[in-house]
Amino acid sequence: MTRLQKISGYGFLILIVGFTLYGTLVEVQAGNFRYVRNQTYIAECGACHLAYPPQLLPGETWKAMMGGLENHFGEPAELDDDTREEILLYLDAHSLDVAPPSRMSKMMRNIPDEPPLRITEFPAFLDAHEVIKEQLSIQAFKTGFLSPCADCHRLANSAIFDKELLHPGYGPSNWGGKETTE
Repeated sequence: MTRLQKISGYGFLILIVGFTLYGTLVEVQAGNFRYVRNQTYIAECGACHLAYPPQLLPGETWKAMMGGLENHFGEPAELDDDTREEILLYLDAHSLDVAPPSRMSKMMRNIPDEPPLRITEFPAFLDAHEVIKEQLSIQAFKTGFLSPCADCHRLANSAIFDKELLHPGYGPSNWGGKETTE
């Protein structure tokens, strides 16, 4: 093995270790190092949409959502009783109101007495996304406009929603024309 091959090999190894450490650092800084995932929840709910991190909604909202799966935002979501119970227990055990303090905790502020079912209707969510309306010069979002979180938050599947980690180059020029409510 030549000296150049050894140097290239060590350089490649250093890059791999560096990227691994960087990824771990991003997770820790985002407050998601303790993030727990349930494979049944990911398989069942993630089959149709992002398996939203349980700490995005309070337990009361998860219970209401899981209790109304026959009309899950206009679509039937069928689960057998055991699967439904397993998912509900997971969501309730890691919901917003019992999760360890994190950046998500600020969503607990200003929650109405009867929390909405949609994450996009929480006051803290709307406040955090107000700048988008300003950037697009619109009065209100079209229904479902902000629902595909991963469109902007490339690490949404890992429960990382930091504005510093948004898709580079994704912005008003890519969102199309003036949006209005339907």
